[in-house]
Amino acid sequence: MRFIKVLFLLFLFVFSILFFSQNSDTLLQDLQLVLDIPYVATLHSLPLPFGVIILAAFTAGCLLTVVYFAVDKFRSRSKLKECRTRMASLEQELNSLRNMPIEEAQPYTEPKEEENL
Repeated sequence: MRFIKVLFLLFLFVFSILFFSQNSDTLLQDLQLVLDIPYVATLHSLPLPFGVIILAAFTAGCLLTVVYFAVDKFRSRSKLKECRTRMASLEQELNSLRNMPIEEAQPYTEPKEEENL
């Protein structure tokens, strides 16, 4: 499995180099983003190369994904700890019930009615 991961990462690296080398003219063009909020303001960003904007968007997506999975992992870890604590408590209860002495039950007998003659 590790070998497949290394091959995949190598393929991704080579593909990225080809992409950036073949599209260098487009990626180096300056791009200025504009946000027009009607009746309030118009915001302009600094002119940045298109490649930098793509890289920043990719990095932001990676960071958000890492945060999402980290929160999910911490939530799962706390749930697992809670389940293990409950399991230990139930095992202890089961062991205490196993070690209880067995008392033989008295057979059920109907009460005798005394006949008055």
